[in-house]
Amino acid sequence: MPSSRQTPHDTPDRHGGRPLFDIAEILSRELPGSERQVPLAPLCAYGVGGPADYLLAAHTTEILRHAVVVGRQLGLPVTVLGRATNVLVGDRGVRGLVVLARNAQVRVVDDLVVAGAGAVLAETVKDLAERGLAGLEFAGNIPGSIGGAVVGNAGAYGRAVGDVLVSARLLAAGDEHVALRHDLAFGYRTSVLQRNREAVVLEATFALRGGDRDALLADIGRDAELRRARHPQEYGSCGSYFKNPSPNTPAARLIEEAGLRGFRLGKAQVSEKHANFIVALPDAGAADIRRLAAEVQRRVGERFGVLLEEEVTMLGFEPEVP
Repeated sequence: MPSSRQTPHDTPDRHGGRPLFDIAEILSRELPGSERQVPLAPLCAYGVGGPADYLLAAHTTEILRHAVVVGRQLGLPVTVLGRATNVLVGDRGVRGLVVLARNAQVRVVDDLVVAGAGAVLAETVKDLAERGLAGLEFAGNIPGSIGGAVVGNAGAYGRAVGDVLVSARLLAAGDEHVALRHDLAFGYRTSVLQRNREAVVLEATFALRGGDRDALLADIGRDAELRRARHPQEYGSCGSYFKNPSPNTPAARLIEEAGLRGFRLGKAQVSEKHANFIVALPDAGAADIRRLAAEVQRRVGERFGVLLEEEVTMLGFEPEVP
């Protein structure tokens, strides 16, 4: 997550007391396949953002765990990303080691489902519906990974993944432990994991129930059609940018009533199709998106006395808006 710590290419000779070549050599040895200065924009839904100092795709839970431990032992800031569908990466990139969670293994035992943090949420839900397992069908078209969905308590239509979560296998302070649902303090688009950035989701276990396969798939299909009709597809975005202030007060309605539908600032725009989508126009930078978001917050606050809270996670930014 965002850090003010120095990075290998911020200091000419040493990082955390280690020469730079030591870090590169250790990462190459301990994390085969790791790369330096990898552009993150192609890996993110927004399609903007600078490079990662170091990057590794972790295709198993054990590699994910090992990568986080190694990075922290080296004194590097460590950021774990799923499918980067709800993050905005700053134009200068992310310092330290970025680990892509790609541990997509899913196990089903009766009505219990154990999914790796890197499993794609929508694909997993559709596969479960094919098996006649219900409980997560509301998430059948939510982009992102299982791990990200747990951290942000992803949801739709008044339901959320925390409603059916049994437990999450976490890595924190170098040790693994299992956190039960009540330990994670789920709320609207949030959990304790958003406040404790040191904790990394490795796996999640859900309790589902039997359902009608055809009905479940039909529900997911109808939701997909609705999203295609209502959500902009032509430009990069992270979906809804702001949290709804309350169940009866959608952020999109406030933004639209403030006269901001279609409003453009630099290379970013409030979508004409859905006022709570801030889209990246061609050649946009992350700074364009942040500036537009800040202006939307300011105008909605002046008009309605409501401060819109960002749902999107910021990586690689200073605390202040650029």
